Amino acid sequence: MVRTTPFHGVNRGSIPLRTTSSEKMEPEILIFLIAFIAPVLYWRFLFWMARKRFNKPYLRTKTGLQIHHIHYGIILVLAGTLLILFLGKSLWVVGVMGLGLGLILDEFVPSLLMPGNRELELEIYKKSLRGTAALISIIVLVILILFGLTN
Repeated sequence: MVRTTPFHGVNRGSIPLRTTSSEKMEPEILIFLIAFIAPVLYWRFLFWMARKRFNKPYLRTKTGLQIHHIHYGIILVLAGTLLILFLGKSLWVVGVMGLGLGLILDEFVPSLLMPGNRELELEIYKKSLRGTAALISIIVLVILILFGLTN
């Protein structure tokens, strides 16, 4: 039986649909799922087994920044996106994207449940314009440089 993926029977315009004649799971899906689940299992197990380690994380202690594994996940998803844009899809990139998304989603619900201080949040947001503009500028510059190197 031939099926189209990822949207069975849906016409996506000019986007070509992959076809496969087997019903077994594609390696990309398996790699993504393993990489996606791995960080959740790792961090939750580490939290359960060595909770004291979470009291003074090394980078947060040294830098004073509120670094969480959600931030590492965002960096991995950004890196994976750049790799897909300039090098195309590979099993390695699919794994990086799954790992990044797993890191992000492991802290997604806890971040929603944290008590907030809206006044402080807005003050920090106001102070972060330069840093945000610098980060966006660096990312755009890297993309333009990579585009120039690949063309």
